[in-house]
Amino acid sequence: MKKIISVKDISLDYKERDIFKKMKGSNKSIGIENISFDVEEGNIFSIIGLNGSGKTSTLKCILGLMKPDKGEIEVFGKKGLRGKDFEKVGYLPEISYYPKSMKLIDLMRYYGELYNIPKNKLDKKIDIILTKLDLISRKKDRLEKFSKGMLQKVGIAQAILNDPKLLFLDEPMSGLDPLAREMVIEIILELKSKGTTIFFNTHILEDVANIADKVAIINKGKLVEVLDMKKIELKQDNFLLKDYFIKTMIELRTN
Repeated sequence: MKKIISVKDISLDYKERDIFKKMKGSNKSIGIENISFDVEEGNIFSIIGLNGSGKTSTLKCILGLMKPDKGEIEVFGKKGLRGKDFEKVGYLPEISYYPKSMKLIDLMRYYGELYNIPKNKLDKKIDIILTKLDLISRKKDRLEKFSKGMLQKVGIAQAILNDPKLLFLDEPMSGLDPLAREMVIEIILELKSKGTTIFFNTHILEDVANIADKVAIINKGKLVEVLDMKKIELKQDNFLLKDYFIKTMIELRTN
């Protein structure tokens, strides 16, 4: 199967910004160290790990939002994303910030322009996506009226507006109620069925067990293992698989 992402031995040090810690001789700390994995086209690839393990840093390095100190990253068979590549990529950050005074429809049109979606098709696409996420009745409302869960759905809406070939989701279920989670899972699986590659970080182990094709476990900036879910016998019972992940996380915490 064709590789859409290839990560080879990337490492990233966090530079110390606290002047008092610098004076004490602490100039940097390890963020991620010698991380390597491949993501195959059309797959759902998940990274799990404890808080601060390097999940988001790894994702941002692939997107080009952070530059690794060493190693190589290829996306779409090229070194790094550039230019028109971004029109094929969707991204939901872990924390999204939107102007509270802005109306939802205006925000979506803004993202549509960034993606270079033709204006004669944009509003129809927006309506289809907002309907899927149960936001269509609120499209003329200002974002200041939205709850945390609704804003999370707004973030997902903008991330999939361009029918991305490659979709990055950082904690996509954050703040969502059970019904909204099911809705988002259905959308992810629908995108996969159309050939979209999905790369997501999450703390919700049940979601990993249900939808991921491969799972990378990261701890303290290092890759512990990459699991091929199709080859794991536990896949037959998602509760057992969830227990396996929890046991692994507990062991990593105590090491």
